[in-house]
Amino acid sequence: MANFFIVSNNPLAAEKYAAQTQLLTGSPAEVYRAARDAVHRGSRLISHPLAGSVKPNETPYRSIVLSAAGGVLDFRSLQLIEDAILVLKKLPQRHTEQYTPAMHADYQVIDLDLLDSAIAALPAEFHF
Repeated sequence: MANFFIVSNNPLAAEKYAAQTQLLTGSPAEVYRAARDAVHRGSRLISHPLAGSVKPNETPYRSIVLSAAGGVLDFRSLQLIEDAILVLKKLPQRHTEQYTPAMHADYQVIDLDLLDSAIAALPAEFHF
């Protein structure tokens, strides 16, 4: 069993990492809020919520890796996720519902690639 979990709205992430993924049906903002809630419950951010070169308002998919072990509130994780939420609020909102199926597929692959990279870089104590 892994010592991490994933909060994501990306179906490809949920398919590849089924046992570790909490799949949400909302926007990246929903993913950020769920990650923030997990941090408040004692999880730490393992992947950066603003990872990658795609702005969070441009992609409809976002995956964040967090530690599964609950503990004391990690203020660095809290600051990172709160800052990411503020960045998202400041950016102009895109109408991603107008994206074509091919565009959605591309953004899912980009998010999954970032997720794969984050998981590959995990220290040994986090591996399955």
